Amino acid sequence: MQFPQLDRIKSNHPRLRPLLEALETYIGHEVEDGRTRIVPALAANSLRKSEAETLALLMLFEDGGVLTHEYDIVCKRTGAVLKTVADKSELQDALPVPCQFCDQEHGADDIRTELVFEVKPAAVQAFRQHAFA
Repeated sequence: MQFPQLDRIKSNHPRLRPLLEALETYIGHEVEDGRTRIVPALAANSLRKSEAETLALLMLFEDGGVLTHEYDIVCKRTGAVLKTVADKSELQDALPVPCQFCDQEHGADDIRTELVFEVKPAAVQAFRQHAFA
């Protein structure tokens, strides 16, 4: 048990327990390495599951209070993350967004958005306390 907040989720979804524990281990390794941003595609690769399946699991982690979702605004040309917003409704208000790499302001046609998850600070703290207990 790395994230005690997930106990309720695991008990409510016993058939998913192995996948939840595998994702919990993946996120725990990321936190141990100082990374708190979880990219669904990378998590899916680690679990050897589809991105859609992994996204559903990540949403359960969000329901459990471990993660929160965000949207990265990414320059299509360079792949650089230009801005992060907490809600989809904020995306339109964030445009145009300046790009220091291209030295121009990007509109909707010049960017892509990516859903990412952030490990909540309280979950990081609980993980670290549990890891050293």
